[in-house]
This record gives sequence, structure tokens and C-alpha cells, in this order.
Amino acid sequence: MTVSIRLLSSFAAVAVVGLLGSGGSLVIAQQEPEAVVVAFSDPSRPGKVIAEIVSGGITVKGENRRDVSIVTGQVPDKPPVRPQAPPGPAQGLRRLSQSPGFTVEEERNEMKIEATSFRRRSGLFEVHVPTRTNLKLNAVNDGTITVENVDGDLEIENVNGPVVLTNVSGSVVANSVNGGVKAQLTRVTAQKAMAFISLNGNVDVTLPATLKATLKMRSDQGDIFSDFDVQLRSVPTTPNNNPRAGGKLRLEVNRSVYGAVNGGGPEIELRTFNGSVFLRKGQ
Repeated sequence: MTVSIRLLSSFAAVAVVGLLGSGGSLVIAQQEPEAVVVAFSDPSRPGKVIAEIVSGGITVKGENRRDVSIVTGQVPDKPPVRPQAPPGPAQGLRRLSQSPGFTVEEERNEMKIEATSFRRRSGLFEVHVPTRTNLKLNAVNDGTITVENVDGDLEIENVNGPVVLTNVSGSVVANSVNGGVKAQLTRVTAQKAMAFISLNGNVDVTLPATLKATLKMRSDQGDIFSDFDVQLRSVPTTPNNNPRAGGKLRLEVNRSVYGAVNGGGPEIELRTFNGSVFLRKGQ
């Protein structure tokens, strides 16, 4: 079954109630945003939600449900240092808020949510999914990607904003360019590699105390901290059969910290350039 929904107008309809007082000031009432609910083709199996947004943030919350609920809103404007009247024809008028439009496509238990256009404004997506759901989330500007109470395979990428994962389980690959990565996992999928990477920000990850993993950790401009009993290992080397090719010798030293917890297991990478790495022991 294929389902496609296209929503180009605002969910938050704005109604002008009237003119009050001799000053003729507008009184504006704004309706609460409405949820768009879309079902998976086969609710008996875990589905996958893909969400892509250029400007704004994404929040995904896992719940005891069988479908997906989507609500959008607009990021409030930052108050200017000096209030300015709207220019030209808009002088003396108030701007009415608009929520972003988006499309939803569902096919074979995979649901794709994509913003159509935010023009100059940032939007917010709040998506409620079944607890057992796989996610692939991408954001570019002006927002945080937040995931709560979801169990699944999580692929998260944010360019200019942080990634925050709370009470999640399964497997995670999370990246941010300009923002930190913070994750708290209650359970990890056995025999599955994971990665938590930031270019400019801290990487702060909490994993179960019983975790069996091989660790690769590195911070170029910060430090590495952990309360796990990490059994440090020697840095692996790659043999070079021709170290003096062209008469030039080049040796590269890997600054990563390698180790194992509880005997080792699948590789987990924690990496940042500008920031520190925190690996915490959970329950």
C-alpha cells in the first residue's frame, strides 16, 4: 500500500477576532496545531520513519501506539535588539504566524516526512511513533534533533545543531557538525557497531553497565573521560610494504584510544574534534 499526503498550508490557522479600542489594535487568536496521523502498511511489524528538514528541529517520541502522528510549528522569532516597524506596505500591521508545509509518503512500512519550504523561517516537527520504530533523521540549520523512548536502528545527522537521545535502545549512528551529541541508551543491539561523532561539540554517551564492546575514542582538542573499567589496548597499525616509495618516508601515528569493556564486542566509536568525550556507565 502506498499513501501520499501533501500539506502546503499552515496547520495553525490564524483568526482575526476584531478591532478593540480607539487605537484600532488587532486581537489575534491562533488555533492549536492539528496532528496528521498516518498508519503503517503493516502495523504488526516495526516500521521506519525518515524525516528531512532544512531549517528547524525534529523531535521524535516513542509511545504505545500503532500509527504515526505529525505536528508542525514555527520557531518563535528572536526578539530584535531594537523593535522595528515593518517596512513599506506592511507598516502598522502585524505578521501572522505560519507553520511549515510538508509531504508524507508511506510505502511498505517506510514513511518519509519531508519539509516543502520554510522560506526564511525555521520550522519544528514533533513526530509521535510506536516505541519499536527505526529512524533516519536529517536536519541542516537552526534546530535540535531530539529522540525519546524509541527502540530501533537510529541514524541521526544534524549539521548546525545538537543531537539529544534520551532513553533509547537498539543501535545508534549519530553525527553533528556544529553541535554536541548526547545519548543515553538503556539497551544496545548485540553484535552491531555504533558511532557518536561531532566536529564541534562534546560527545556525551551513557551505555548499559553490562555492555560488551570494543571502544575507539578520540578528541583532538579536548579530553576523554569514562567511569567504565576500560581495558586499554595497543594502537593497531597498518603494515606498509613500501615505506620509502619515491625516496620519502611517512609515518602516521593514530591518536585514538582503543580499549574493551566486559571482554570486548562490537566496535563503538566516540569522536570529536573540538570538544571532549564522556563515556558514562548506566544502570
